[in-house]
Amino acid sequence: MSEIGRRKFTQKSILGTAGLLLGDCYAQAANEPEINLRKISKTDTHVHFFDLNRFDYHWLKNAPTINRTFSMKDFQEASKKSNIGKILFVESGAATGLGIKEAIWVSSLAEKNTSIKGIIANLDINQGQIVFSDLQKLTKLKLLKGIRSGFPENAHESDEFINGLDLLAAVDLTFDLNLPYRRLTNAIKLIRKCPENTFVLDHMGNPDIKGREMEIWKSGIKKMAEMPNVFCKVSGIITKSGKDWTSSLLEPYFMHVVESFGIERLMYGGDWPVVLLAGSYLSWSTAFEKLTKGFSNHELLQIYNMNADRIYSL
Repeated sequence: MSEIGRRKFTQKSILGTAGLLLGDCYAQAANEPEINLRKISKTDTHVHFFDLNRFDYHWLKNAPTINRTFSMKDFQEASKKSNIGKILFVESGAATGLGIKEAIWVSSLAEKNTSIKGIIANLDINQGQIVFSDLQKLTKLKLLKGIRSGFPENAHESDEFINGLDLLAAVDLTFDLNLPYRRLTNAIKLIRKCPENTFVLDHMGNPDIKGREMEIWKSGIKKMAEMPNVFCKVSGIITKSGKDWTSSLLEPYFMHVVESFGIERLMYGGDWPVVLLAGSYLSWSTAFEKLTKGFSNHELLQIYNMNADRIYSL
């Protein structure tokens, strides 16, 4: 038990349709008037900003296409035809130790850009007492909604990591899971030990769509979705598909997360500007609209904005 201590996890979703099939969505929507998807505001739960004059991003050296500064203005220009309402900034892989500084910087951006409604900050929760001190600094930021950090393969065996998650649960902060699909099953060992935490799976668990690998990923997703405190971002999947991706290529992967998690636990994410490695922001936004076209009006509202607004209290 951590110094702050655990508090009881309040389940944030109704799981009655966790086994909902995509075909059921179409059946439910059949008798409803068609809704213009472009008129539904999307809450984008996965936006990065880069400032190369302010921070070091070592990982960008391996991604020359996006190895430059990306400002709020760049995002607004790229997403202007995608009807984005609220956005959630996610830590952008700045060099170790810069997580607090980055979160403070984005907080200052939000003062001039009111669409920024939340921040997922970087914090290495595997640092013992240092975590408590750093977390106190971060929680002073009113837009702080969660944490993302490295996720060691043996996290479920680390008392320090679990204690760090205790601290997050105590102050109602989510934890983003960004890990290779082959480690989904192993991550469940940790999640089972932390029922009071709210976990958000980034990028649908990073399936290898380009390599057409599906069975290991499908099994991991199904097992992870059995945990009621795990939610999933529909984001980042065109970069896992290569530049020749199509909506039909993405559909079986998307269908599987719908069947596994249910509509109530899925959220839209644009993955800006990493999305540029395989397309444009608009191309992904349009593909998302195509994938969800058959949903009922209420389901569309859930996956476009209501779920994210609820889960992150935006």
